[in-house]
Amino acid sequence: MRTYVGDQEAVNEAEFKELANGSQGNWHEGFRELFLGLTGESADERAARRAVAREVLAELQEQSETDDIARLNALYAEQLSSVVLMRAKASTPRTPLVRAA
Repeated sequence: MRTYVGDQEAVNEAEFKELANGSQGNWHEGFRELFLGLTGESADERAARRAVAREVLAELQEQSETDDIARLNALYAEQLSSVVLMRAKASTPRTPLVRAA
């Protein structure tokens, strides 16, 4: 049996209490920040965030075999990661295809 508070699933008693007391905050913003990053983060902060994001994604993918919500969250995380790759490509200076004479 699954337990929900609002639209959030509580997987254990501690999570249920947290959700019931309203202390979950804007979890979806934290999820987005984990995969998209924050403006002005240092290289060390970025590396640590990306390492955690990879671990979270791997865990979601593992859980997605039996949990539809985890599967949807994994797909969302993958899409957010794709946005990061597109941003990185867009911010990389391009060299002209034809060199001026």
